[in-house]
Amino acid sequence: MPLISDYALDEFMITQMARQLHGEVLVSSVTAFGALAAHLAKRRYAPDLAVLSTPESGMEVTPMPTLTLGQFLTDIQQGIPLTMEDIFDAIFTDHFRIWINPSQIDQYGNTNITCIGPWQQPKVALVGSRGIPEDTSHLSETFYYVLHHSPRSVVAQVDFKSGAGNGPSRDKLGRQGAPTVLITDLGIFRFNGPEGQMTIASLHPGVSFDEVQEKTGFPLTRPHAIPETEPPTPDDIAIIRQADPLEVRKLELLSGPEAAEKFVNIYERERQALHLSWPRVGKLAR
Repeated sequence: MPLISDYALDEFMITQMARQLHGEVLVSSVTAFGALAAHLAKRRYAPDLAVLSTPESGMEVTPMPTLTLGQFLTDIQQGIPLTMEDIFDAIFTDHFRIWINPSQIDQYGNTNITCIGPWQQPKVALVGSRGIPEDTSHLSETFYYVLHHSPRSVVAQVDFKSGAGNGPSRDKLGRQGAPTVLITDLGIFRFNGPEGQMTIASLHPGVSFDEVQEKTGFPLTRPHAIPETEPPTPDDIAIIRQADPLEVRKLELLSGPEAAEKFVNIYERERQALHLSWPRVGKLAR
């Protein structure tokens, strides 16, 4: 996706993610993109959301994504406390939303965060299914994002089904937990095809259907007209940058030496921020 000087790809995608959220639900995330999307949605698009930063810090605090300092920079804000039991209650009563970043998602919205390759002898072992089975069987809306849209990430069939999409598994589970939307660096996609397949809702500025088809692992239906995704506003960008001044979000898009250099830079800035927030740390360390 071609970048415009007013915003970067991370800010574009986070804004699109924020615009999908609505209602009186608890929104959580384990990634910087998801946390910032929830924060932006609360500020700009869905004021009734209850935004959870971490169980320890609680709700209604600015995300302030961090690296090695864990939750300190968020926890010192002392938000509304919440227990893990509260979170599971929200999931099982369909009052919970989360942005999931799968390693693979297929044409029916099945997702994989468990392994690449066959289960018996995987090429890569991932984090495991975690809470996705509960999300994809209890929530009326399930949200996914993929940072690098390619035939390796948007596939015809996932190597391992961590979360159920449409198809035979969905027929047994019912509609609760069915995939709602996928946002990638190329466009916004729904799962409302005749058999629950992925369809194009909009493509980002400068992205063509042919480019998306080339980077997708299965045939797509070309719509008669393809809307262009609406870009962020200056207010969107300002809120994102204020909530993530260290730019932890940008690490999700990087790899290799570039990611390592960015990590070191963020770590040093984060360490300085901790000393400013809690001067006693320097004294105790002596």
